[in-house]
Amino acid sequence: MPIRPALQQLEKYIDDALRKNDFKPLRALLQIDISEDVKIKCSKQFLQKLDDLICRELDKKDIQIVSIILMSVGRCGKNIIVLGKPGLLTMMKQGLLQKMVFWFEKSEEIIISRGRSKDEAVLNMIEDLFDLLMVIYDINDAGKKQVVESFIPRICALVIDSRVNICIQQEALKKMNAILDRIPH
Repeated sequence: MPIRPALQQLEKYIDDALRKNDFKPLRALLQIDISEDVKIKCSKQFLQKLDDLICRELDKKDIQIVSIILMSVGRCGKNIIVLGKPGLLTMMKQGLLQKMVFWFEKSEEIIISRGRSKDEAVLNMIEDLFDLLMVIYDINDAGKKQVVESFIPRICALVIDSRVNICIQQEALKKMNAILDRIPH
């Protein structure tokens, strides 16, 4: 399968998942190597579609599908172009971080509902959310500031919540430390 046509279909794959519950193309997308020079054009509605899909799957508590969506966007994020501009920056202006805060809070509800038992799928989902967060964090200083302001307090709360499995707490602490270590002095 050629790289460029498959990647250019990211938004279509999100649409298919949203409208037809067809996640096979997103799963296949995870198998493709993405070079930095590939640009993935998306419409200005891409973020809303992405948010609708993630929220729906979080409401269904389908954490494996949420992971697939987060990984797809995380892997393609730096290559996305919206209206001829860098996509993640454009989506940040459209409210990406606020939407991610909501995704984090919904994920936290799922984590707490699972109790202290170790659940690999939940751990993978939160890792994928943090990985996407780190992609955004690395974009520019505005991304760093927004991530720190929006997520450090929430991550701290997750780390100290006694209802959360220790493995999830450790992963959250690792990502928080990674964020704090990268803050310019």
